[in-house]
Order: sequence, then structure tokens, then C-alpha cells
Amino acid sequence: MSIHLYQAEKKDLQTICDLLINFKDEDLVDLDYPEVDEPKLKNFINAILQKGKVILLKDLDLDQVIGCTIFHKTEYWFSKSECIHIHTIYVKKSFRNFKLVTALVDSIKKVAKGLPMYLSVTSGLHIDPVFQKLGFKNLGSNWRLN
Repeated sequence: MSIHLYQAEKKDLQTICDLLINFKDEDLVDLDYPEVDEPKLKNFINAILQKGKVILLKDLDLDQVIGCTIFHKTEYWFSKSECIHIHTIYVKKSFRNFKLVTALVDSIKKVAKGLPMYLSVTSGLHIDPVFQKLGFKNLGSNWRLN
């Protein structure tokens, strides 16, 4: 598989939206999350495109976007020191492998330039070993109360 990573632009809005809806429909289906509000999702994506980055992962052989990462630079709530907040690292189920996830994480590292990177996993997927292998340190858990 030949892949290409590139920074998304405003013209990629619908592609990103479709990819994230696919993520919600395939991976988050059993988590009792609300339905996708597409106009709100597009507003979120536009905001990230202005203040952060969306990196798209394209399978060149199929001419298809198969993954993305969404992140932005921010400050800690208690300090002016900067860090990277990763909203999403996603690869479609049928394409998922360690090499592609690594490529997406490496694309974040290039932008982060040594800043700490934080990722909150709320998908219910039990992939801690993957993130540990990528060098992430487990700092706790996500909890939800309905």
C-alpha cells in the first residue's frame, strides 16, 4: 500500500466530516453517544482547521482517504507552558495497522517539536498496548456518568 499524509485544508471539509461520521458509526456505535449533528461537526472541523491541524492519511492505490489525526496546540489550564491536545487518531477498520497509526503519530510529532502530546481515549477500544508501544505514558482513565 502506498500512502500519503497531507495537511487538510478547507476544501477537504466534507472528506473529514465523512471520515469522522464513519468513525462514529463503526467504532463508537455501542457507546451510547448522541447522533452526529453534521453542521456542528463541520463547525468543529473549521475551528480546528483555523487553530490546529487535521492530517489526512490517503491510500494512493485506492485513491481514498482512510484515516486522520486532529490536534491543536494549547496551554495547560494551570500554566502558560504549551502542549499538544490530540482530539482524534483514526484509521478505518479495514485498513488499521500499527504502521499507519505510527505514521499519523509521527505527523503530530513533527508539528509538536518536542512539546508534550496528550490523547484522551473515549472510544472504548482497548488499545493501550498500541499507545504504549508508540511511547505514550498512561496517565489515568476516562470516566463517564450518565
